[in-house]
Amino acid sequence: MAGLEDLKRRLQPLFVDSDANGEPADGPLADCEVLDSGTVNLRSKSSVEYDVSEIGFRRRRSGKDEAYSSVKSYRCSSDEMHIFGSIGSGSSSVVQRAIYIPTHRITALKKINVFEKDKREQILNELRTFSEACCYPGLVEFHGAFYLPDSGAICISLEYMDGGSLADIIRINKFIPEPVLARILEKVLLALRYLHEVRHVVHRDIKPENLLLNLKGDAKITDFGVTAGLFDSMSMCATFVGTVTYMSPERIMNSCYTYSADIWSLGLTVLECATGRFPYDVNGCLSDLMLQILDDPSPKPPKDVNSLEFCSFISACLQKDADARPTCAQVM
Repeated sequence: MAGLEDLKRRLQPLFVDSDANGEPADGPLADCEVLDSGTVNLRSKSSVEYDVSEIGFRRRRSGKDEAYSSVKSYRCSSDEMHIFGSIGSGSSSVVQRAIYIPTHRITALKKINVFEKDKREQILNELRTFSEACCYPGLVEFHGAFYLPDSGAICISLEYMDGGSLADIIRINKFIPEPVLARILEKVLLALRYLHEVRHVVHRDIKPENLLLNLKGDAKITDFGVTAGLFDSMSMCATFVGTVTYMSPERIMNSCYTYSADIWSLGLTVLECATGRFPYDVNGCLSDLMLQILDDPSPKPPKDVNSLEFCSFISACLQKDADARPTCAQVM
């Protein structure tokens, strides 16, 4: 109980960074409307509209100058999908395995309810990130999206990664050898660098469950539901979303943070994969875990098992001082 009271005192800013409805003050969603035509219209604060209907998805960017206006469409409907299994589910979505009939391609179908207000921001983040970076190496491919009016679900069709997640692998194999992790990191760092330097996005939920593999050994990042945009190099976020156990100290304190928060999460993820266990003690309550991350020395890999290069990488990623952490480019 003392740990919880200490945490509440230290995290006081956490309770003043939301609006009256408890929503993040900097969310990108401007409006969401279900039109008479049965199309869901999501409008972002950056003049981009996303229309999701029963027969597909369209992204429209409006601008005063026609040169800055654009339309991109993806045709994909429920009639073209044959669902044949479940991949997983969480608090915000259900993911099913399906065949896209026109191409006989297996796809992962992610369903999110648009009528749940707190899910709309997630839908916008997913559609925005996937559609604007749909074919970049190291990011799960986006195939399209459609709306199911009977259930109120927006279905996002994604590349099916048949090797599962890193979390699946360590559950089965206990740990991932360092040489294999090195190859996985090549792809993940390439994709994360693209998100940071080109898309100006902080992923905010890097963890073993969100790093996927296919049977060819390719690693890819998924789940962009809690991403945040930093539209210039001096911008910083100040919202509390994502998986707490992989949050950096500055995020737990609800301080402003930037791309280096993803580097911390990546360091914890890689260390967990290498050792087969989460680096902190998770037997207590969540507040105790958060205090460990804030107060205890950063975890280190065993030097008698891992190479000097690996130990240096983990040490650099898990610097308590966010400014001391390297960028993706510096550790590639």
